[in-house]
Amino acid sequence: MQRFSAVCREGLLAVLGFLALATAADAQQLGHYIGGFTGLESGSTAPPGLYVAGFGLVSPIDTIKGPRGKTVLRPKIDVSGAIAVYQVVFPQKMLGGHYMLAFMVPVLNNRFNSNLFDISAETKGVSDVLLMPIGLGWEKGRVDYTANYSFYAPSGDFDPNSPLNPGLGFWEHQIQAGLTWNIDEKKKWNAAGMTTWEINQSKSGVDIKPGPIFTGEYGFGRRFFTEYNLMNAGIVGYASQKLSADSGSGINPLLRGYLDRGFGSGAEWKFTDPIHRLAFDVRYEWQYGTQLRTQGKILIFSITYLNFQPPLKK
Repeated sequence: MQRFSAVCREGLLAVLGFLALATAADAQQLGHYIGGFTGLESGSTAPPGLYVAGFGLVSPIDTIKGPRGKTVLRPKIDVSGAIAVYQVVFPQKMLGGHYMLAFMVPVLNNRFNSNLFDISAETKGVSDVLLMPIGLGWEKGRVDYTANYSFYAPSGDFDPNSPLNPGLGFWEHQIQAGLTWNIDEKKKWNAAGMTTWEINQSKSGVDIKPGPIFTGEYGFGRRFFTEYNLMNAGIVGYASQKLSADSGSGINPLLRGYLDRGFGSGAEWKFTDPIHRLAFDVRYEWQYGTQLRTQGKILIFSITYLNFQPPLKK
């Protein structure tokens, strides 16, 4: 009888989690950071200069996971977006490392459909912007280090009664630290890791405060050199875990206390052409081991304009 009650309760929680997703009374509140956004060489800082990047994001979602990772539903959710990133790395140093700052503007398009519940929704628009006022990068022998502080401002449209929103409706502090280890003397083999800590504030218009979230990302690759070009290819992945439960009266009592999590792994290819001042990056990962989150795949690609200071001599 105890087992039957537990199974019924778990099934009820899972269905409530799905209904919460569809009605925006969110069962588990996600943060702004996208697991899998970094991979190879994530602990390295670019040389001094201006960098302007355009990112593309495509994430088809085909599964909603409930407590203990059980599949609740297999809907069709398509998330796509474009992200503009501006970064400046200054030649001046602070605490022995190069100082940098960055600004990011994402535009998202979400489509959600479920034949089972006859629910459909779509939203698009500018999401919450990110500002990184403090970033530092160091090079110590064959190891690069980086650390930065950023915050997300709730600039995107957010309606707590809407099933989908381009913005999340809350301020967030983000702290990152990572390193890249060039394993051999020729710096062909490389391993990297990045940690991201999200500290969230309360949502606007509803009594909900998302819990803090930790994301760890890794990459292991090999570089291929030519005279002026550099390519790096390898495996990448991430693990994301909520550290404490969401709080506030807006959280459904039956879902209170649960911690969501997710994992992903895949491959990445990077190509940098400093002479023509362009860099290309493609990363594709499968999500798995998810609990109280959506699950699918994620493709991230980017083109970056490189303006080195001083300019690279041809």
